Amino acid sequence: MHLSEILSCRALGDGAVTGVGSLPHTDAAGAVRLVAEVAPEIPFWPQLPQRAVEERMIEQVLMPFSNLLLPHGGSYGYQIAHTDGYAELLHRLATARAELLPFAAAGFFAFEAALAAGAFPRAVALKGQITGPVTLAALLFVDGRPVVSDPVALEALGGYIQRLAIWQVERLARWRTPVLIMLDEPYLALLPDRDISGMALRALQWVVRGIQATGALVGVHCCASLPDGAPPVALLCRTGADVVSFDAYHQAALCCADAEVRAFVRNGGLLAFGLVPTLYDLADVRSADLLIRWILATAGVDDEICHTLVTATCGLGLMPLSVVPSSFRLAREVAGLIGRMQGLAPPLR
Repeated sequence: MHLSEILSCRALGDGAVTGVGSLPHTDAAGAVRLVAEVAPEIPFWPQLPQRAVEERMIEQVLMPFSNLLLPHGGSYGYQIAHTDGYAELLHRLATARAELLPFAAAGFFAFEAALAAGAFPRAVALKGQITGPVTLAALLFVDGRPVVSDPVALEALGGYIQRLAIWQVERLARWRTPVLIMLDEPYLALLPDRDISGMALRALQWVVRGIQATGALVGVHCCASLPDGAPPVALLCRTGADVVSFDAYHQAALCCADAEVRAFVRNGGLLAFGLVPTLYDLADVRSADLLIRWILATAGVDDEICHTLVTATCGLGLMPLSVVPSSFRLAREVAGLIGRMQGLAPPLR
């Protein structure tokens, strides 16, 4: 049985739940304790953007090169600071030691401490995450233009991201539990030019293969929609990833009927449905309604499509703390309903 199937509602029922990555905590140890409560089967290390600006998804990756960068004109992203900075950045991306730093990834090191203390006895996989190379390149600018159109920059950024991901795999593999690394790629669905999109996809595929070579599972998360409003599920399936994670709450009906998506699952791929909306107030959201969205998304598709993992639509890092338990409660309720519909999921203790 493919490991991605073992992580699904088919096998785990209401334990087939994990986090996209970020949480709104400012205390790393407290965030990890929450992870142990809400996602003990597939725990993840939490990114904490409200704790420090260095923990935001772009800053966390680019922090070692911050002396070369300036904020990009009031919008999100960074501009190369001076004329020679681009060449220097490319050189340093290729040669720098790739590792997460404690002040910029406190959740990772708190997660390691919790693992050493035996905090996750029910874990079937350990989840890490990092910003993907396409999104990073789309938010890094030279002379006002994103470097996502530059194959040299894509290669350099992709190599650095790949090494950061492998660093996580090697650290987490010490606990002899399978590792899942998710690449966060919201901009993959937003690239307007077909040539740029094709080049970016090839760069991402190369990064995915390199991480998979370590024996880890690799997933790609994209919470953005295509221009027609549909989730980019088929596009994500072309990345070569083992897990495809997407917003399944907004306009997701029949998104899994695509031939590429069906082939992806038939070959052992796992779909992570972002069914729980990332909202400031979830009081009016019902698990039964979310189940209906999942049914609509998979309607008319063979039973093989039901290898489902359940998450929120996006990270919770900018939400109020009070939303987090409700989000995971809904996710676990929906996962349990899906597992019981399949008639295969054992009840969790």
